[in-house]
Amino acid sequence: MLVASIGKKIENDSNKEIYLISDFHNADVKQVAIYDALILDNTDSRGLKHFLVNIRSSFIGKLYLMPIFVLSLTPKIDQEVEQLCDGVISSVQVETIINTIRQIQSKQESLAPVDSATPEIRILTKLLRFMHTRERPLKPFIDANAHIGYNYPLLNHHYKKNENQKDLLSLLNMAVAREYLKVTFVDKVHLCSNCRSAFINYRETCPKCASADLYTENLIHHFVCAYIGPEHDFSRGDHLICPKCNKILRHIGVDYDKPSLVYSCNSCSHTFQEPNMETNCFSCLHKSNIESLIDHTIYNYELTAIGEDVAQSGISKEEKEEFELNGFITFTTFNIFLKYEIERSRSASKPSIIGVITLSIPAQAVDSMGDRYKTLIIEIGDFIKNATLSTDILTFINNNSFLIISPDNELNKINNLLKNIQTTVDKLIKSNVRADNTSIKVRVMPIDGSLTNMELINELISI
Repeated sequence: MLVASIGKKIENDSNKEIYLISDFHNADVKQVAIYDALILDNTDSRGLKHFLVNIRSSFIGKLYLMPIFVLSLTPKIDQEVEQLCDGVISSVQVETIINTIRQIQSKQESLAPVDSATPEIRILTKLLRFMHTRERPLKPFIDANAHIGYNYPLLNHHYKKNENQKDLLSLLNMAVAREYLKVTFVDKVHLCSNCRSAFINYRETCPKCASADLYTENLIHHFVCAYIGPEHDFSRGDHLICPKCNKILRHIGVDYDKPSLVYSCNSCSHTFQEPNMETNCFSCLHKSNIESLIDHTIYNYELTAIGEDVAQSGISKEEKEEFELNGFITFTTFNIFLKYEIERSRSASKPSIIGVITLSIPAQAVDSMGDRYKTLIIEIGDFIKNATLSTDILTFINNNSFLIISPDNELNKINNLLKNIQTTVDKLIKSNVRADNTSIKVRVMPIDGSLTNMELINELISI
């Protein structure tokens, strides 16, 4: 148990182990896993942030998913702390805290055990599960200390600032490509092509010797004699006198104008109007021209329905090979067919149909079956393949959902077909799985061109 000197237990009628911590220097992150929730005192804001980040950086689900609240008398706190905690409170209101704990713990109960040795998959699984249990998006915020200028809470501390930022961006791109996350635009940044840093210096350089030691002055155009030259050619004490005709220039816009700037190089004395633009990365010192910078879009990320399923069931790199079913195509190829059907449906007289058969089996039951679960899925897949038409397109996703596209078919016909399949699959599961709360759900929708491919799939499997 935590020693009394670092905080105190919050008594409550719900038998929840809630602990208020005020001394972060003597608190051990490993010891807090036994609690249902923590309240962290913001009096020591620096110690609080370090302690909170250590908890959220853990790969132990009990720790990184733990409900954590921040007790603060001031509503404005560190942005990262605000996004990593489950609420900022000005006083300990037990009932409100208990309700949040129950909501998060209820979501945690649906999470299947996962064991992946791949760091990338572990981080992605962790991100999806945190978003799932909190029911909130991943929102980056501007951070001058962040490598790309934006901080992604829960992710940034898994990647070294100057070394692994490409991996962070690749992870988010992979999650979007696999349809786990959907995006909304936030900003666009320009990153170093070598290290992906946004901390870049833009500077003008001499086109002759590439030096950045330049000075600028106005170019002056004398209307009367049409002489054009740098301002220093005209300067005579407090007056401007044309070096060509020796007349005094008194009034800008009447006697002369300043049409542009002229650059002079202190290194080679070259004079020019169009400098070269060069970028110099403060992080890795890489130099390049502006055209070499990488345009990167900053997004907010939200879980899709597929992402919700993956958050619960877990994901591994071997997932596709593990359940490679005869007669079924990959989800990526299925998506291509679906996009084609959506386009075709806009001109076809009869819409195509998309349907889903979703298996709901407790994670504990799946885990206890081991390889027998894979055998069951293969048997179910064979039955579905034989029960559907040869022109139907089939795929299997998230280890529990069978998707079907039936071109130029009728909604009622496919609905009845899936209902018949549902009855047989239900019998198969009940004869193989020892669990009471199993279920099989089916749903069909027309492909009529009103929804995009991902809108259609998310709507379909959100049952």
